Amino acid sequence: PPEPASAPPAVAMAPRIAVPFAPEPPPPAVPPPVDEPASTPHRRAADRSSRWLRLRCARQAYALELLKVQEVVLPTPLLPLRGTAPAMLGVMNLRGQVVPVLDLGVHLGQAPQPSTTATRIVVLEEKGETLGLRVSAVEDVATLTEQQVEAPDTTRAGRIHSDLFRGIARQSGDPVVLLDASRLLAPHGPGAH
Repeated sequence: PPEPASAPPAVAMAPRIAVPFAPEPPPPAVPPPVDEPASTPHRRAADRSSRWLRLRCARQAYALELLKVQEVVLPTPLLPLRGTAPAMLGVMNLRGQVVPVLDLGVHLGQAPQPSTTATRIVVLEEKGETLGLRVSAVEDVATLTEQQVEAPDTTRAGRIHSDLFRGIARQSGDPVVLLDASRLLAPHGPGAH
């Protein structure tokens, strides 16, 4: 009689050892994540987008690529520079860094605008070069897809130099001129210091 009692526990342990292998069937759930990355490049190709800081000079709307914007600051006292273009307002001290400040509206052919509570200085930075742009107001950050941007060669440039803008974005409301921050920074490189 004692022998049959010890045999059943040995038989019962065999099924328990097999139970831990039962959770292995879930790996077939791994293929769905493989499908998602395969479809993601199609979405990126169709909807490539970039982020832009929208601003105004007088009533005209402009935008600068957010990647080139270091920060937006309140107007600060400027040290005027002699012998510079009318659009060059002077230099400001930004935490110990000397930054030239340009009146963006004047640079683009507009009349000088008075300072208001909305006036801001947008500080651009690229490859160690910085430039402040005095603007009438900073509005918001917009995400634009390639389909929303009209190329420069198909737009009417008007009074804006074609080498300074990358296109026109057409969203709800007024068209927004997309400015090329790299071009704005270029003339104010080492020679401006």
